[in-house]
Amino acid sequence: MSTAGGRAAQRAKGRPHRGGKGTGPGPGLLKSWIVVALVLVGIWAAFFGIPSVVRMLNAPPISEDFGLEDAVVALRLHAGDHAYLVLVNEAGETRSVELEERGFEESRIAWSEAGLSVGGPADEYLIHEDGLTALPLSGAKESSSERARLAVADGFAVYTGSAEGQQLAFVDAATEEITTIDLGYVNPALTTCGDDLALVDESGVRIVTSESRDIDGLGAFTGVRTLVCDQDRALGLGEIVDEETSAHQSLQIWDRTTGDRQELEIHYPESVLGWESGTPFVWEGRLHWAAGATLWSIPLAEIAESRSVDAEPAADLGGFVGELSPVVRTDQGALAQSGGRVFGVATEEDFINPNRGESYDKLLSLAIFSADAISGERRIEIDVDGIDFPRRDLHVTAIAVNPEWPAGR
Repeated sequence: MSTAGGRAAQRAKGRPHRGGKGTGPGPGLLKSWIVVALVLVGIWAAFFGIPSVVRMLNAPPISEDFGLEDAVVALRLHAGDHAYLVLVNEAGETRSVELEERGFEESRIAWSEAGLSVGGPADEYLIHEDGLTALPLSGAKESSSERARLAVADGFAVYTGSAEGQQLAFVDAATEEITTIDLGYVNPALTTCGDDLALVDESGVRIVTSESRDIDGLGAFTGVRTLVCDQDRALGLGEIVDEETSAHQSLQIWDRTTGDRQELEIHYPESVLGWESGTPFVWEGRLHWAAGATLWSIPLAEIAESRSVDAEPAADLGGFVGELSPVVRTDQGALAQSGGRVFGVATEEDFINPNRGESYDKLLSLAIFSADAISGERRIEIDVDGIDFPRRDLHVTAIAVNPEWPAGR
C-alpha cells in the first residue's frame, strides 16, 4: 500500500492529520487565530460597544433595493474612513449604505418630488420609495468633485469639475437618462429660478437646459460665489473679506427682464470665520445665507437705491442645542433649507485621546435640528437613536430633507 493510501486510511479511521508542507493550517493553528480574532473584537466591543461593532460590519454597499421608504432626512457622511449615505426616519432610525465620494467630502444630495438624487465616482443614483436606479455618468473628468446639485423641472442638474474641466449633467427622472454638457474651463455660478436652471452672464440671467451648448456664465473669477433667484431677479453673493473687527462682501442683483445689474456691499457687524457664504434663500422678503456659524439676513425691499446694507444675524447656528453641538459648514454642505427653516446636524462627541486629535473622536449621540429664519428659534427635530454606521471619526458633509416633511410639522 502506498504512503498516500496509508495516510488516507489513517484519516478515515479518525486519526488526526497534522498536515505537511504546502497544506493549510491545522485545527490548532486555526483555533489560535479564532481566539485572537475574538479577543480583538472583544476589546473593540468593550471600547465602542457591541452594537457599534455589529452595525459597522453590517453596512452594505449601495444596491438597487435601497429605497427611501419612510425617510425624512438624508445625510452624506464619513465615519471610520468610509463614506456613507444615511437615511433617517421620524423615529430616529437610520438605514445606511456605503457610497464612495465624488471628490473629497464634496458629494451633495438633492431631494424633490422626483426622489432623492446622489452620486458616486462614476454613477448617478435616483432613489425612489422602493428602490433606486443607477445611471452611469459618461465622460466624467478624472478626480472630479461636485460643485452643485440642484432639483429642476425634469429631475436634477449636477455640476462637477476638476483640473481637467467642468461638466454639467441633466438627470431626467422620468426617462431615467442623463445628458451631459462639457463646460470646458467655464466656472458658472448656478441656481434654480422656479423649476429652471439659471446662470448669469453679460446679458443678464440665462436659463440653461440639456440642449444648451454656448455656456459662458459668470462665476468665481467675476466675484459671484453663490447665486439665488427671487422671482424677477437673481442675487449673487461674493467672497467674504474679513477684517480685524468686521467683514464685508459684494451683492450683485440682476433684473431678469431687463438684464440691468446693481451692485452693493454687505457689511457685517463683526469678524466672520470663513470666506464663502452658503445655503442662500429668500423668505418673507429677506435674503438669508449662512456664514461663520450664523444665519444672516438683509431686507430686500430696502436695497433698491442703496450702495451698502448691514447684515443682521437671524439665527445662531453654532451654539449648543441642548447638550449637542451643531455641525456647521459655510458652504452648501451641512445645511438644508425648507419652509422657512434651516436644517442641520448636531452631535455629542467624546475625545477618546485628546493628544491624538479629532480623528479619534467617538460619537455619543446625534440629532437633526432646525432654526427658524425669522425668529431664530431652534429646536431638535429628531433624536437619532438607531445609528447603523461607525461612531468613530464622524464628518457630516451634506444634508437634505424630504420637501413634504417640514410642511406637516
